[in-house]
Amino acid sequence: MWLTLLALLSGAALPFAFAPFNLFPIAYFSPAILLWIWLRSSPWQAGYRGFLFGVGFFGVGTSWIYISVHNFGNASTLLSIFITSLFVGFLALYPALQGFLSRRFFQNKSASIQALCIFPAGWLIFEALRAWLFTGFPWLLLGYSQLSTPLHNLVPLFGVYGLSLVVCFLSAGLVVLALPTKTNKAKTIAASLIILSFGSGLILKNKMWTQPTSKAIQVSLVQGNIAQELKWKPEELLNILQIYRGMTDDVWGSKLIIWPEAAVPIFPQDITGYFNSISQTAKQRGDNLIIGSPLFDANTRKAYNGLQLLGKNKGIYFKRHLVPFGEYTPLQSVFGALMKQLNIPMSNFYKGPEKQKLLSIGKIKIAPYICYEIAFSREVLRHTQGAQVIVNISDDSWFGQSIALNQQLQMTQFRALETGRPVLASTNTGVTAIINSQGKVIRSLPINQREVLTGMFIPMKGTTPLMQWNYYPTTAVTFLLLVIGGLTRKKLGSTLA
Repeated sequence: MWLTLLALLSGAALPFAFAPFNLFPIAYFSPAILLWIWLRSSPWQAGYRGFLFGVGFFGVGTSWIYISVHNFGNASTLLSIFITSLFVGFLALYPALQGFLSRRFFQNKSASIQALCIFPAGWLIFEALRAWLFTGFPWLLLGYSQLSTPLHNLVPLFGVYGLSLVVCFLSAGLVVLALPTKTNKAKTIAASLIILSFGSGLILKNKMWTQPTSKAIQVSLVQGNIAQELKWKPEELLNILQIYRGMTDDVWGSKLIIWPEAAVPIFPQDITGYFNSISQTAKQRGDNLIIGSPLFDANTRKAYNGLQLLGKNKGIYFKRHLVPFGEYTPLQSVFGALMKQLNIPMSNFYKGPEKQKLLSIGKIKIAPYICYEIAFSREVLRHTQGAQVIVNISDDSWFGQSIALNQQLQMTQFRALETGRPVLASTNTGVTAIINSQGKVIRSLPINQREVLTGMFIPMKGTTPLMQWNYYPTTAVTFLLLVIGGLTRKKLGSTLA
């Protein structure tokens, strides 16, 4: 019983390793405790203890889902709790399956092999599945917890998934060092992995993988701070348009000005005069303006979540990776009635084309992403090829003042590290930030303030090792670990208990 409770508590502690708390040592000890529990469990025990670990982990780490459903989805308290619980329970299935399968099919002659091979490989596989299945939810990947440690210097080589694997090695190493063994071989390997990981991070501390393409460029990020409950009311439209126009008039002269996602909550065709006027002003001043808004394609008769580049240069982008139940309804026949009850605005978008041109301001190429598209590492790696800067516009007011805002900023910093590109993050309520190519926040705005962030960014060229290799080396290592674990497995029967 106490092992079951310990699994729940260790899972609930893990979110504190991530932003905004950044208590990174928890990311070593929480998975280590789970592994230690699994080594003392039968397959079915490992499964339900893994499930409870997941309930604690995602129940705390994604508690902000309740805010979105209750405050902005018009759902009752009971319905909001029910939907949030379903979401958390679904995510908890991933560690549950990892625990069951690892003990059912990979129970080894050596607990050290179980720890150093099967546990890291299993964790990474189920993280990758969580980030991919059912459109994916790549939140709280273990590697994100190491942004403030020397290990973050490994990100340009191995990305967030590779770093998750490294953190799992560290967790497993702690368990191996604590296990009673007949020889010191396993302990030596575990200690060597820990030293090698941190040593490599320290050696790569000042390594620059990409190079500047030009001098620093001035950018202004407009944080309109429009309350979500007011944003979609027709009577508020004129006031919203005036707010953004007024804030922009104060910063003409910046080469690039960026409004957040859905800053203009109406199709441009419905207010052509407004768009034509502000585009003409930007063009006359030699500036470029990115505006987030819903877009309607007259040819396809489809609506998209998108952005436009106006002024001296022109361009358009349709969001590729939509939020299920937020921007479209999967399985309409099953969930259609629920979505009507929630009445979420602009929840009938279509997915943008996979292949779209990069935006251009002169010779500088921009890779645009909207909202949680920035959370998908592999997609960003694929679509950022050829760009010198990343732009991410978002409206995180759906999550109130919760930890989701800081979690998304942390993921955005990882995209800068992985690609060696600066990221310009323009949001409605925060966190609006300028991030350099090494993942450091150069400047940012407080949340829930109406303000413009003006600063400089340096466009970068070249590629990081991760952009060249993608995640193939990490995948190969994971496969090798499974092979080693499979070759040394034993018949079911005993545990360490």
